[in-house]
Amino acid sequence: MSFHVKYYGMLAEIAGMSDEVWNADASLTVGKFRSQILERYPAMRDKKFKIAVNQKIAEDFVPIETPAEIALLPPFAGG
Repeated sequence: MSFHVKYYGMLAEIAGMSDEVWNADASLTVGKFRSQILERYPAMRDKKFKIAVNQKIAEDFVPIETPAEIALLPPFAGG
């Protein structure tokens, strides 16, 4: 299965891109995806970010089904 992944802010800088296609097995959860992303981009390990699936913040136990858009969201500053 493949998913469209979007990176924002410092996470896009670490990944070296703002988006990519992510290939994974059929039983992907948000937690498994988080582990895979940290393995691919170790510099993200010390960064705080949330993961949204189809524009909704998701907990680690949530399954990801295709088609899906996954976004990695760093903390936002407001003002």
